[in-house]
Amino acid sequence: MNETEQDTKKIVIYILIFAGVTFVLGLILYLAGLNIWFNELFYSNDILYTIFSLITELGDTRVFIFLIVIVWYIYDKRFAKNLAYSLLGSGYVNNLIKDTFQDPRPYTNIRDAEPVAEGYGFPSGHSQTGMAVYGYLAYEAHVKNSKILCWIFSILVYIIAASRIIIGVHDIQDVWGGLTFGYIWLILVILFEPKLSEIISKMSMVIKLVLSVVIPIVLFIIAIFVFPVPTGDYGMMCGAMMGLGLGYTLETEYIKYDPRELDTKQRILNLVIGIVITLVLYLGLSFAFPESQVMDLIQYLLLSIILVTLVPWLFTKINRK
Repeated sequence: MNETEQDTKKIVIYILIFAGVTFVLGLILYLAGLNIWFNELFYSNDILYTIFSLITELGDTRVFIFLIVIVWYIYDKRFAKNLAYSLLGSGYVNNLIKDTFQDPRPYTNIRDAEPVAEGYGFPSGHSQTGMAVYGYLAYEAHVKNSKILCWIFSILVYIIAASRIIIGVHDIQDVWGGLTFGYIWLILVILFEPKLSEIISKMSMVIKLVLSVVIPIVLFIIAIFVFPVPTGDYGMMCGAMMGLGLGYTLETEYIKYDPRELDTKQRILNLVIGIVITLVLYLGLSFAFPESQVMDLIQYLLLSIILVTLVPWLFTKINRK
């Protein structure tokens, strides 16, 4: 076992310890009959509701899109790709579990006679995907010996999870489940991503492109077949997976944008341009496409493939020395 594998094993052990403590604490609270107690405690506190309604947005898909774009354009596109797949895979699994259990949200989700959040409760999507994204960022920070960032990202996972209870859209059971599944997913990504990446790197470009299309389509068909009236964002997840796979394969073959070679001025320029383009594309495509599973698939296929091919190509032209 080499040094990298030993370090990964050590990190996984730390994660398992945190996961175990989280699981036991959640189980104790649930068995103690406190599943809805915290929801009721904070339900009438409008100040906390306002504050944590803002905090909970840090676990929203739109924030994740911009976060991944930032990492992609100014830090490391390979890590950003892995981060995106961690988010999309975890989100897909979360939707499957939600549609399977069909667990209703707590009554505290209703404010002014309207639901604050739509869909089912268990497991909490913000908690699970928050772990998949910020947990993976914490792992990267640990690998790069940035302890402060590692702790910031780690704490952020729990703050987002707590915010779901404080604003009343989830109970202890939902958040407990989301964090548990999130930890499982994070460990799987950390352990198997290097091996999968090595296998994929040895494939021909044609095989990579075919798999980039076939796998998301198969996942989409499975979800729609099993759940004819789905509540999950399967179109969005699978469309983004497809665009990400196609775009990354083509970009690494022909464009070869590498943010690690940029100076500070170029990074700032690319960041500003990238965020503006992402915002315009996101709003424009959201306005152009009606809401449906198939339309969401097409919309996010276009969004992701443009962001990982055409925008980096533009950067290579702008950043020429």
